[in-house]
Amino acid sequence: MHRGHLYRYLLVGLVWIIGPGVWLAQGQPGAAEAPTLRWTRTNPGGGGAFATARAGPSGIIIAASDLSGAYRSLDRGQTWDVIGAYRGLTSTHVSGIGFDPLDADILYLGTDDGLFRSQDAGATVRQVLTGGYITAVEIAAGEPRVGYAAYHPAWDSADGQVYRSDDRGLTWRRVSADLPPGLRILKLIVNPQNPDMLYLLSGEGRFAAGPRAAFRSVDGGVHWVQIGATSGDVMDIALWHANPAIMYLTAYNVEPDLYGHLYRSEDGGDSWTEVARRTGILWLHPARPDLIRLIDVRYQFPWDERNGVWESADGGLTWRQVSGVEGWDTGWSRAYFAYGESFNGDARTLGTDLSDPETLLWANGQWVFATFDGGRHFQNLFTDEVGPGRWRSRGLDNVVMFDFAISEANPDDIYLGYFDIGCWRSRDGGASWQNCNDPAYTGDWEGEGGNTTTLAADPTRIGIVWTAQAASWDEPGTLLRSADAGQTWEYADHGLPDAPLLGLAVDRTSPTDRRTLFLTADGDVYVSHDDGYHWQPAFACDGCRVTAVDHFDGSLVYAGGESGLWRSRAGGMPGTWEAIGPPEMTGTVSGEPWVWGWEGVSAITPDPHRSGQVYAAVRGAGRGLYHSQDGGNSWEKLLNDHYMQDVALSPQSPGMILATSSSATMAGGYAPDSQGVLLSTDGGQSWRVINEGMAWPFAGPAAFDPGNPAHVFVGSPGTGFQHRLLLP
Repeated sequence: MHRGHLYRYLLVGLVWIIGPGVWLAQGQPGAAEAPTLRWTRTNPGGGGAFATARAGPSGIIIAASDLSGAYRSLDRGQTWDVIGAYRGLTSTHVSGIGFDPLDADILYLGTDDGLFRSQDAGATVRQVLTGGYITAVEIAAGEPRVGYAAYHPAWDSADGQVYRSDDRGLTWRRVSADLPPGLRILKLIVNPQNPDMLYLLSGEGRFAAGPRAAFRSVDGGVHWVQIGATSGDVMDIALWHANPAIMYLTAYNVEPDLYGHLYRSEDGGDSWTEVARRTGILWLHPARPDLIRLIDVRYQFPWDERNGVWESADGGLTWRQVSGVEGWDTGWSRAYFAYGESFNGDARTLGTDLSDPETLLWANGQWVFATFDGGRHFQNLFTDEVGPGRWRSRGLDNVVMFDFAISEANPDDIYLGYFDIGCWRSRDGGASWQNCNDPAYTGDWEGEGGNTTTLAADPTRIGIVWTAQAASWDEPGTLLRSADAGQTWEYADHGLPDAPLLGLAVDRTSPTDRRTLFLTADGDVYVSHDDGYHWQPAFACDGCRVTAVDHFDGSLVYAGGESGLWRSRAGGMPGTWEAIGPPEMTGTVSGEPWVWGWEGVSAITPDPHRSGQVYAAVRGAGRGLYHSQDGGNSWEKLLNDHYMQDVALSPQSPGMILATSSSATMAGGYAPDSQGVLLSTDGGQSWRVINEGMAWPFAGPAAFDPGNPAHVFVGSPGTGFQHRLLLP
């Protein structure tokens, strides 16, 4: 027996002896977490758009994400958990973060459905403002009963208004009366000595843009006047904590001016004096009025002289670069754009720490970083290198996981397919991950990411795997083949159209040196009879996204998607396809199907124990999980579910089935009837939900571990690849 298989079997026995819910001790520092009776995440780390990151008065760090809600670290970024549905959050898209400056247990999450409040440091949250897109939350330092929130009617709205609370965030009301139309509010600042004086910054956000301008209110957010109007397009504003009359403003550079402008006000913004030809996001020290730090988040490239952290200790008269981006840690990524600006607005890229003036958080489209030494060095907060080129997430995983494959020939080999961070492989059963993106097929990612939409591992040959890689989610994919477990790749795309590729399936009955494979491209089915090197059209389905082949009879081939379920009894030959299944297996597609999903057949899984038995997962209202015992001639419905994603069958235990449900896809989105993971041990006659340890009831692709009958895997939109043991 392979030692990895033996290791897992021993773990199963130990956990069952010790009892449910017990974590095994790690064998050594950095060792993989032992499988438990709860879902445990294992990913490379990072991966998706983080709106912003901030830290509260006790040092708790919160990172806002667009797919997973909010991530929380209680140990300064070493480990992370998720504030999700199981803690009371009902929006997957968090855009703003606020902290009570005196009570470290009170924090706020601004979402695309209003505002949530926690009074136990994020262990639970409850909604205190329903509706609206909240981009910023700021509590008055001198009077924490007073707080302000930046409200927009919708996620793509540029009609920002200001809401206020006078009871420590329990209730909120709109107060702004005369803000000009068209504002996208990026930032709020409350005068620490006067809770009725506050400032807002408008600008360009991810989904909407407003004028790059600053405004001030002196009556608690009711009336507003523009400040710094003659300074040009405002990038950022900041005020000195000890003397809030002293303010700074930065303006964008305008060609041919490469450096922008820094202004100072000593009267709360009434008048301004230019102090330097520099710009960037402002970082002021609360106790040192003449210490100014600037970081231009747009130009963090080693070849650009504006990169790094620039500091003035004399109020802006002289400047020095205290660090450069080439010396900063980037985790597993060597991408030249790792320290880019936030999609949500330049001024939202950097977040301060109420517990430490020398700490600054950096959040952007893929990653979260921090400096704990006043900008002398930045480090990643999302991954650890546990061996040369092998990475393991700290739990900060905001990802779209499209597919995964586990080698039956060597179950220690696992392959993950993500959007943005692309292809990753594990040679140790998921304990660590290696980048398997091919630079030749990932465009501007240059191998430091990419988009992997489908994967398949050969059922009997170790190291043989196929994948589709693309530069972007909306660009055609290229099919690649590897003979060394994803270490290197070769082109295997001959005959396929320029289109995103989905639904890879291997005919396990075909010759081992010339496998027959199926996939879909632009809704049609293609077949290869020479190990994936050359392809030809098999079926003009115009709405098929997935394929499958019977485990025992290679002539029995299935395909499905929004066009319903189809079958060939002649090995997929053209002209041999027929529609099967009830009418509700058909559906519709809106937008790009490989991104937003489709209504109809989402997965087809032949039974690994009996020929002709097949299961179909069907997405859409009133659909669910279906089973046929006669090759698709007749069907019974086993499970009702609106969001059915996948179905997996145990290769060792007949009758044991996993079904997955997720209201979220690439763009997130929570629905309370999304069921997550369901388990049946009696062939689908009864089911129980097994979401223990999941932040959200979301699960997509699913599989049983071929090397361990009690170990299962799923991919969850947002939080990524997860595994657990089943109850004995």
